[in-house]
Amino acid sequence: RPPRSTLSSSSAASDVYKRQVEAPDQLLAEMLRIGNECIVSFPNFGNWRCRLQISMGKMPISLHLPNNWFDTPNIHLCTCQDFEILCDRLNINIVEKRYVNSKHNSKPFIKVAPNLLSAFAFYRLGKS
Repeated sequence: RPPRSTLSSSSAASDVYKRQVEAPDQLLAEMLRIGNECIVSFPNFGNWRCRLQISMGKMPISLHLPNNWFDTPNIHLCTCQDFEILCDRLNINIVEKRYVNSKHNSKPFIKVAPNLLSAFAFYRLGKS
């Protein structure tokens, strides 16, 4: 029997576990030095609503990014694509990924263009 997906019940984790990280690349390396796998989640700064607000000259404020630019706990905003590039550069294996909307629902259309349509991203990472 195949193992049950670790991410299937993790969709609300980003609201519960927010942590400031000064060096995300070093944190990922350390997490995978200690364990064989880890789960990372973050708000997707590439979401179309964020892009629209930036095009109008303002930093985004939305359901998934509710803070002003000056009081945000997310000190390293990124897109899904940025994160996957970082994992590739660090030789980190993406075991599983899940993209959800601002209500933490995974909809099939989000998979078509996750960098544009997802509000949050969840990654299960492993050693390469």
